[in-house]
Amino acid sequence: MTTHLVGVGGAGMSAIARVLAQRGEAVTGCDREGGPLVRRLGGEGIACAIGHDAAHVEGCDRVIASGAIPADAPELVRARELGIPVQHRAEALAAILAEHDRRVVVTGAHGKTTTTSMLAYAAERLGLDPTFLVGGEVRDLGTNARGGASGLAIAEGDESDRSVRLLPADVAVVLNVDLDHLDHYDSVADVTALLAEWVADLPADGLLLLGDGVELDAPCPVARFGVGPGEGLRALDPVPDGTGLAFAPSRGPARVRLAVPGAHNAGNACAAALVLERLGVGLDEAFAVLEGFSGAGRRFEVLGTAYGYTVVDDYAHHPAELRAAIGAARGREPKRLVVLFQPHMPWRTVAFAEEFADALRAADRVVVLETYVARGRPDPEASARRIVELLGGDARFVGDDRSAVDVLRGMARSGDLVLCCGAGPVDRIAREVLE
Repeated sequence: MTTHLVGVGGAGMSAIARVLAQRGEAVTGCDREGGPLVRRLGGEGIACAIGHDAAHVEGCDRVIASGAIPADAPELVRARELGIPVQHRAEALAAILAEHDRRVVVTGAHGKTTTTSMLAYAAERLGLDPTFLVGGEVRDLGTNARGGASGLAIAEGDESDRSVRLLPADVAVVLNVDLDHLDHYDSVADVTALLAEWVADLPADGLLLLGDGVELDAPCPVARFGVGPGEGLRALDPVPDGTGLAFAPSRGPARVRLAVPGAHNAGNACAAALVLERLGVGLDEAFAVLEGFSGAGRRFEVLGTAYGYTVVDDYAHHPAELRAAIGAARGREPKRLVVLFQPHMPWRTVAFAEEFADALRAADRVVVLETYVARGRPDPEASARRIVELLGGDARFVGDDRSAVDVLRGMARSGDLVLCCGAGPVDRIAREVLE
């Protein structure tokens, strides 16, 4: 079997490429940019081309396309001409999950990459030999995917484009429900309806885990988790602990000390612990191994310290995520908190400008970079200037990456924490600030 992946540089696509290659398939890929993931895949023996060309699919048995790839991409047009089957990324992920007899799928508007990473890390450390596919690098494991030899599969389910609906699961985790992807949903009720359809297909002997505020019915047992008093496995009294977080679980050990900051991660850890308990691991042992988890790539990732200030990269691109990242940064008690924020996609800038501004008011200094447009064309009516106007005061607007680097270098002082947030390539800016 020879498989070509179009858009292989994405986190979800690269995970599929790695698992298929480890299963013995001949795997190739292409992407419009030669980013770090593409270079790493090449180093692992997966031949990746830069740019799009119909010739990429010649001789292939199957083509897998990212959801960001348009139907008229040359590879897809040529594949249809040749009669080569074309799968959406989620269809390929569903096929991998279908090969396993224990499938854990984690979804939600926020926290799914971190929680899935926690589970992959813990399952590896506990010797469960899982197959895992995560939408970000599991830093402790040095990869976002691996094909294990057991019947256990752990995967991140993407609700953003409704594709989680395709994924078979025996244990489903819904961390939260929120309105974000307005190109696919009209309301929170619309998101809830999609997730209700998905969990309705859980087997009777399965398990549904629900975070605070999530109300879904399923044909199987339902358990809950969250932060503070409430039903199910709870993270009580979360407080900053060095560079991480400590809390008292309502069941299990007396105290848990995570290496990752933020009260939201206490809830994520409770979700992961409940999954591990379902897999036969006692809660004491589950929490003990989770204490060693150091984080997922681009999720409050501490890049280093230079000239006395620390630089952190975070994928936050929704108001709730931005508030959580800023709260985690405040827990480290920096002299000043300097935040660079880049909105992701014009429609998100328009819809959430006031909420972004409200979240950013908790910082000491704010720099806002022009909206990142991952697909389509820039919209002059959706400029990130609107957020700066709402903030007023000393907030700075910058129009390009180079200006952002220069402004941050001039602004940061010894003792500061520089937090760079956004789903676009703000991590490149963060790394340059360190240099």
